[in-house]
Amino acid sequence: MGLGRLNMQTNSISKREWAMAVGIALIVVILCQIPYVLGYVLAPKGIEFTGLMINVEDGSYLSAIGQGMKGAWLYHLPFTTEEHAPVLIEGFYLWLGHLARLFNLSAVTMWHLARGIADLILCVALFGFIAQFLDSTRQRIVAYLLAIFGAGYDLWRLPFDTPDVFEAVPIELRIPEAHLFYSALTYPHFAISVALLLMTFYFILQLFNSANQRVRPWCYAIGAGLGNLLLGFVYPFLIYLIVAVTGIYYMFLTWRERRILLRQTVLLFVAFAIPAPLFLYYQLVLMTQPIFRNWNQQATTVSPHPIHFVLAYLLYLLFAIPTLKLFNRFSETQKRWLSFLWVWVGAVAILLYTPISQQRRFVEGVQVPLAILAVLGLEQIVYPWLDEHVFVKLSQRPHYTIAGLRRLVVVVIILVASISSAYVWISSVVLLGFGQPYPLFRPTTELQAMDWLRANTLPTDNIFSSYWSGSFIPARSGNTVFVGQRYETLRFEEKRKASEDFWDNKTDDAWRYDLLRSYRIGYVFWGRGERDLGDFDPEHTNYLEQVFSNATTRIYRVRIQ
Repeated sequence: MGLGRLNMQTNSISKREWAMAVGIALIVVILCQIPYVLGYVLAPKGIEFTGLMINVEDGSYLSAIGQGMKGAWLYHLPFTTEEHAPVLIEGFYLWLGHLARLFNLSAVTMWHLARGIADLILCVALFGFIAQFLDSTRQRIVAYLLAIFGAGYDLWRLPFDTPDVFEAVPIELRIPEAHLFYSALTYPHFAISVALLLMTFYFILQLFNSANQRVRPWCYAIGAGLGNLLLGFVYPFLIYLIVAVTGIYYMFLTWRERRILLRQTVLLFVAFAIPAPLFLYYQLVLMTQPIFRNWNQQATTVSPHPIHFVLAYLLYLLFAIPTLKLFNRFSETQKRWLSFLWVWVGAVAILLYTPISQQRRFVEGVQVPLAILAVLGLEQIVYPWLDEHVFVKLSQRPHYTIAGLRRLVVVVIILVASISSAYVWISSVVLLGFGQPYPLFRPTTELQAMDWLRANTLPTDNIFSSYWSGSFIPARSGNTVFVGQRYETLRFEEKRKASEDFWDNKTDDAWRYDLLRSYRIGYVFWGRGERDLGDFDPEHTNYLEQVFSNATTRIYRVRIQ
């Protein structure tokens, strides 16, 4: 036993299994909330936790929620001062904003609520997907735990890596989408996108492998199409992964059967025709809107050296690769489903180094097929070898049984696989509960100044500040900033350099004035982030008028002559 018969009837999930799966899911949700709770509870007096964990630029998601709360269905880039029309991107977070307004929640509260719900949905979808491949409760639970908590051992920078603050290595610490637990700990759109990915792949598998029925295959095609459409709103980059996996799998089955799969061709057309208008709209935006074309170009996430991915998924691969030897042991139906898992892994390996700017995004969810394959390898190859060479001798001792030794091996494997996830979680607890660095934690007085902007200025009023302040002003006040987001600020490096030079006391004052006038700056924000960059004091200029002040922060209105 090992690979299931792969259909809904023979692989149905009992209530007891669902109870176990949901119980584990709730544990995951609670674990992922603890660092944030500590951040709020342990923040010292006069300091407030922003609700963000690993990147101050994540304020862009809070900003999108805020725009949705104001009724927007189209997203306006608040991190660049160049004029542009809003477009339909960041749809997931705009939807969250509308929900927040409906239930009278703040943007940050909606963010945390979405994380918890998304994590729960991810875990439930994950267990349901795994159950289609494995035919016993024990196997399913092991694969479930490996997929959720498993990670690798890419915990160091290699000699040939080039240090960069935005680099992707080590993967275990720098790429949340590389592992499900890290994804669940950080971003709701990561968790939801994996759940949608699993849903879409499930329908595509059924579309290819269901019996010859007149109605159900069309339902699967429509289900896959809706999954693709929702994924387009949440995380559109992953459509490349859907297309690659489906296309390669289609060619594989065509080769196996030595004929064109006419019915599946028509059904696939339906599955991809449903989301086509949305993706054509995205392409039109990139062709006609220079601001968003620049945003797409700047949103580059290049894959690191392949050895980092090998280290990140090493334990999975050690057990999964031997399953290639098992191919001929299975029935034709089982071969088709087993092949899909390897096609998924292979498609990811290709996409990670395809000349596409979002390369490393395609690693999202790959531990799911790897976890299933690892359990198959454990059941079909590792256990039989251990039974024959090790367990049969140990079981002759008192209190030792083969079943007990197998359980011990599984526990050890899960614990070893979870080391990196445990390290990430403990690091998060330490970071938010005790480290509490600026700007993830900001002085209350600084946030009060941002609240003043929200109450006394228009969202269209451009704010000049340091990068650190600008990363959170749109989320808190709703204003547009000069610089604040690596991807959404047009000519980010140039503007960040200008924002740093502005606060240097040696900078020519005429240059400052021309900069503010050129970018139609309405207000200058002066707080901790700005003081850290230089000794320039805006109080001693004739083109800045103080309109707000407290113990740590001032705001100046720009007087353009």
